[in-house]
Amino acid sequence: MIVIPGPIPIAIQPFFWLFAAMIGYINSQTLVGTLIWIGIILISVLFHEFGHALTAVAFRQKAQIQLVSLGGLTTYQGPKLKFWQQFIIVLDGPLAGIALFFIASLILKIPLPPVLYGIVAMIRIVNLFWSILNLLPVLPLDGGQLLRIALEGFFGVKGFRASLIIGMGFAVLLSFYFFIAQSFLIGAFFFLFAFQSFDMWRKSRRVNPMDREDDLKKLMILAEASWQEGDKQKAERLFEEVRTRAPGGLLAAAASQYLAILYAELGKRREAYDLLLPSLDQLEEPARLLLHQLSFEHGNYRMVADLSADCYQLRPTQAVAILNARAFACLNQPKPAGGWLQTAWQLGPFDVNALVSEKTFDSVRDDAEFRSFVDRLG
Repeated sequence: MIVIPGPIPIAIQPFFWLFAAMIGYINSQTLVGTLIWIGIILISVLFHEFGHALTAVAFRQKAQIQLVSLGGLTTYQGPKLKFWQQFIIVLDGPLAGIALFFIASLILKIPLPPVLYGIVAMIRIVNLFWSILNLLPVLPLDGGQLLRIALEGFFGVKGFRASLIIGMGFAVLLSFYFFIAQSFLIGAFFFLFAFQSFDMWRKSRRVNPMDREDDLKKLMILAEASWQEGDKQKAERLFEEVRTRAPGGLLAAAASQYLAILYAELGKRREAYDLLLPSLDQLEEPARLLLHQLSFEHGNYRMVADLSADCYQLRPTQAVAILNARAFACLNQPKPAGGWLQTAWQLGPFDVNALVSEKTFDSVRDDAEFRSFVDRLG
């Protein structure tokens, strides 16, 4: 990664160069043409991102720019911004691209060598096309962000959800259009944007107004930082505060997962289990795996069975497979119990007879179907 320090730091990820080179080669089919395209994309994306960043700085924010695989990303921190300020920061990115289009148009009025003329003409076309495309009301494009800010400013969380639905509809239509026009790469991107909007909308049904509060977001960031620094006592206090201030929201669910992992480390297994169980649909990988273990410890074998395939996919280890086998045995289901034992055996031999002599296998130990699995492993 290349990092350029300064008042507005710039970080360029390796995938930016790869993606720019791919676009360049598709459009030129030559090495020189690919290098020229990389330069055009670099200039255009930086111009666009500086439109965002300089406006953010004007509003007393500390901004930084990252160039990533799909383009650029400007982030900023500072005093809380009003919705109209956020709107202007987002809008000034596409406006900067349009400004570069007019600058290139003026330069083309000057006599230029043919190669330079072609490069400037391409900068002109790219920035007009990208600025218009970027203003479409589809997240994560700037047009989608503008729609989100406007609707959320007027209607709160309901406006945020509405922006996702509108953006999803536009993305689906545009995806079909570009596929029909045989612009498959652009069509694929809009299809991806549609899926992302749908996923965000699905998750947003659990959002409450407090989830959108900057103060609460900062509190969550502080809690996560304390966790990473090893100050578990401070982290516990802050996560509890998040849960208290935003009950039932996404931030509360995330805080509950952190707390459950912390409680489990402290030996408070029951408290951890009680925290995770109501949030099953929102659990990230570590919390889902923890619930898998805790459910078995607390006799909820049906939950272990429901999570069995998912958790094995997340962590395909012998320990997970054996836990699944034990749970299905407790549920008196000999076939899946034997199947999970066979899966565990494929990851490395172990004392099968000692395992199946455990009390958990009492209900299936003498079952013919179960024994057929066990005998093959002996």
